[in-house]
Amino acid sequence: MKDPPALLASVWILDRVPHIFTDVRAYAIWREELARRIEVDPSSLFVTGSAAFGVSLNPNKNYRFFTDKSDIDVAVVSGHHFTLAWRTLRNLGSRRYGLSSTAAASVKDHVSNYIYWGTIATDKILHLLPFSAQWSSALDHMRTIDPTLGRTVKVRIYNDLDSLRGYQASNLKGLKTARLSAKE
Repeated sequence: MKDPPALLASVWILDRVPHIFTDVRAYAIWREELARRIEVDPSSLFVTGSAAFGVSLNPNKNYRFFTDKSDIDVAVVSGHHFTLAWRTLRNLGSRRYGLSSTAAASVKDHVSNYIYWGTIATDKILHLLPFSAQWSSALDHMRTIDPTLGRTVKVRIYNDLDSLRGYQASNLKGLKTARLSAKE
């Protein structure tokens, strides 16, 4: 990997038809449907993870291949939704103590990691956010259409495109480091 990770993130993840889709038209139709349901512009949606690349870039998942059981990771670039989510998490106050252990751990992860990258990982905390009913309904609907039929669709909200590209570039750097370590 001689190209900078940010360029690789653009070429291999953000600026291409994801692995799961047959062509650009199918991807555009799918994005239109989800965007309409969560009230964002379709150009602010990106399929990431193994559904985009064919292989997970997450070292905790051992860079496994996309399979019939893989979920669909979607990045939503929306400063508006990021700010709403961030403020909601920041203002939990004593309600934090009533959260499930999974949700509480996720909130803690946001404070120490995700917010740094300008992202909100909604998979364990969507129910806490002011737009949860609408987005949960939309994600459930996406499970009923191809090519995401029967798959869990998870969303991360990014404050801006730079945050998304930076996060993906960081994952690619980690992949490069892991591959170099494996060769030693």
